[in-house]
Amino acid sequence: MKIIILAPENDSHTLSIKWALEHAGYEVVCWAGLAWDQERQASLFLGDDVEVILGKHTVEPGDVVWIRRPEQPLPNPDVSEADKKFAETEYRSFYLNIAYLLERLPVWVINRYSASRMINNKSVQLLVARDCGLLIPGALMSNEPPAVKDFLAQRENRRTIYKSFSPHIWNKQSTHAVAVTRAAELSRKQLPADHVLTYAPGIYQEMVLKQFDVRMVLMGSRIYSYSVRTPKDDLDWRYDAAKGKAVIDRIVTPTDVEKSVLAFARQFGVCFGSLDFAVDMNGKWWFLEINEQGQFLWLDQANPELRVLEKFCSFITAAEGSTQPLEEREGLFPSLAEYQQMTVPTAVAGSPQYVSTEP
Repeated sequence: MKIIILAPENDSHTLSIKWALEHAGYEVVCWAGLAWDQERQASLFLGDDVEVILGKHTVEPGDVVWIRRPEQPLPNPDVSEADKKFAETEYRSFYLNIAYLLERLPVWVINRYSASRMINNKSVQLLVARDCGLLIPGALMSNEPPAVKDFLAQRENRRTIYKSFSPHIWNKQSTHAVAVTRAAELSRKQLPADHVLTYAPGIYQEMVLKQFDVRMVLMGSRIYSYSVRTPKDDLDWRYDAAKGKAVIDRIVTPTDVEKSVLAFARQFGVCFGSLDFAVDMNGKWWFLEINEQGQFLWLDQANPELRVLEKFCSFITAAEGSTQPLEEREGLFPSLAEYQQMTVPTAVAGSPQYVSTEP
C-alpha cells in the first residue's frame, strides 16, 4: 500500500503529513494535478485491465488516494491562441475522467470526487444538515436586491450577517496591503444601492448569538470537536486564529449532534472534513458549514496537546471503514511540533503556518 496525495508537494499540510507518514515507514507520493509537463502528465489504460498512471506513479489496488488540493489542469502554454480554449476544455475533461475513474478502482479515495462536488455547495449542505437533525440559521442566497432587502426587513428585530460563498484575497501591490473576505454583521440600513448588490451574489444569514465557535474534524466514524475562543469572541474568528490569538480546546460533542453529523456524512458519502458550528447562549449547536478538505493542522499549532496530525495519519493508514480508535495508533507518528523543530532544506519546507482560510 502506498499513499498518493493529490496536491503540490509544497502544500503546507502535504509537507508535514508526508514527512510524518514516511517517518512511520509508509510510502507516500505526490501528484500536483494534471498539466502538460512530465511530472504532471497522466495516462488511463482501459481494456481487460485498468491502469492509471499519475506522473511517475501507478495507482495500484489497496492504495490510498487523498484528494487534498490538486492544482487546476494546465495545458501547454505554447498551444496556439486559436486552440487555447479547446486545449483547456480537453484538460478539464481529462482530469474529470481521472477523478471519477478513481472511484471505480479498488483503492480508498478520501474523499470521492463525486461526493466532494456535491458537498461543496453551501445550499445543499444546509438542506442536508437540516434534514439530518442539525440546527441551521435561516439564510438567503441571492443577487436579487428586492429579495435581499425583504430578507433583512423581515428580521429587523434579529441580527443578521453577510458572508461570501468562497474566500478571496485582494493584494494592493503599492502598499502590500491585503484585504480578505470575512463574515460581517449587516442591517437593512447598511445595504448599498441596488446595483451594488448585483455585483456579486452573497449569503445573508441570521446571526447565532454565540458563547463560542466550534471547529469539528470528521475522520471516518470519529468526530473531534474543538472550541474556538477569541479575545472579543469575534463574529469571524479566522483573523485572530491567523495571528495566533485564538484559544483552542478539545470538547465533548453532544450525542445528538454526533449522530446527526455522521448521518450527514453518510448522505454525502464523505469520510473526512472540517465542520464549523456556533454554540448559542443556551448551549445549542448550530451548523454553519463544512469544507471537505478544510485546514486542520492550525489546531495543533494553537494547542499541541490535541495531536490532530497524528490522528489524521492514523486515520489515513487504517483500513477503509475501520472502527479502531485512532488514539490506539497515533503514537506511531511524530507530531507537528517535531516536524517544525527538525532541520530540513529551506527550499522545500520552511516553517509553514497552518491557518484556516475557508469561510
